[in-house]
Amino acid sequence: MRFIFKDAFSKNVLILFAGTTIAQAIPLAVSPVLTRLFTPEDFGLFALYFGISQIISVFMAGRYEMAIILPEKDEDAVNIVALSLAITLLISLLCLIIVLLLRFFIPTQLTNPNIVNYLLLMPITILALGVSSVFNFWLNRKEHYKSISGGKISRSIFSSFFSIGFGLTVLKTGGLIIADTIGQLVSGIFVFLKSLKYDKKLISQVSKQNMLMQAKRYKQFPKFNLLSGLLEKGSGQVPVIFLTSFFGPAITGFFSLSQRLIAAPEILISVSIGNVFRQKANVEYAEKGNCVDIFMTLFKLLLKIGIVPFTLLFVLAPFLFSFIFGPDWRVAGEYAQIMTVMFFLSFVVSPLSNMFFIAEKQRIDLIIQIFLFSFVCISFVAGYKIFNHPKIAILLYSVTYSIKYCIEFYLSFQFSKGNRSISE
Repeated sequence: MRFIFKDAFSKNVLILFAGTTIAQAIPLAVSPVLTRLFTPEDFGLFALYFGISQIISVFMAGRYEMAIILPEKDEDAVNIVALSLAITLLISLLCLIIVLLLRFFIPTQLTNPNIVNYLLLMPITILALGVSSVFNFWLNRKEHYKSISGGKISRSIFSSFFSIGFGLTVLKTGGLIIADTIGQLVSGIFVFLKSLKYDKKLISQVSKQNMLMQAKRYKQFPKFNLLSGLLEKGSGQVPVIFLTSFFGPAITGFFSLSQRLIAAPEILISVSIGNVFRQKANVEYAEKGNCVDIFMTLFKLLLKIGIVPFTLLFVLAPFLFSFIFGPDWRVAGEYAQIMTVMFFLSFVVSPLSNMFFIAEKQRIDLIIQIFLFSFVCISFVAGYKIFNHPKIAILLYSVTYSIKYCIEFYLSFQFSKGNRSISE
């Protein structure tokens, strides 16, 4: 990577890669322990809670956090940070009110009554997710990649430690939920303190007038990305909700573990590179009007990195899951095998799809997400109503996402050529 991405870019990629490697290695290392402390139903409960939190998190900062890296002046960017935090706090309070009013109604719709005991944690989870996201974007803008890595590692350490601890106590059923919430809080506090340490003086430049000005300037983010993000998160979490409703929490637990582990290489490498690509490509796009060279370089690199390990995973997944996590978890390996192609495409395309935001093509992204959400829902309904089999549902889901990534890659490549390539 140092040869391909000269100077600062390669250094930043490697810093994030190292941090993410550690952050991912910790939960992967403790996974064989957790699968022996917690049942598939416990994992299913956690997956359901996590899925709900991910859908709600779309609203947490009004999607303004995605605009933090765009302004030329730090004074404008810090006002977007303040705006995003204010919206996050408001959404967290609103979430608390909704949970208090509806927490006894929602579980009956999800066929998992155990979730009712943990919904009160949801506002805390949303607040922690919002703070982490906002300051990660700020640290990305300022190229403080060591701090971003530190936040990821701190979350992994605390989540893993408390997961094992709760697995050995009477808090076993919801232990994964509580542990993950603690990890999120620690990560949010960490990146907040780091941002404050580096850029404390910028706080004085925050003003209500400038916040409103930035809210108006980047209004396309909530206008298009709120619905787009909701559909995107919904598409990602629909499997958990539908599998729980149609096939029960144990099937959801198998799916959750397979998805969690097969996505690790993507998070490990492509997300780390994607964070740096977003910053670097944004600068080049603003200065030169295109960033096609770095786009193609990154595409070829991700393709070469991913092809061998994902091929091996496709062949060996059922055996590996059974061997590492115990015979009871072989089904999770079979689910992982079905989704391997989908996750390989995600590994390659996801970092490059930052072009939708760099080129400010949110309207096109919204159209894609509408179709994706619709077909993901159809996949699971068809898998249940027509075939009545979770593997068929997961296969249809995987095919739908694979097609989406192919379309997304083509459009991202066109965007990288410059504003003239595709008009809205």
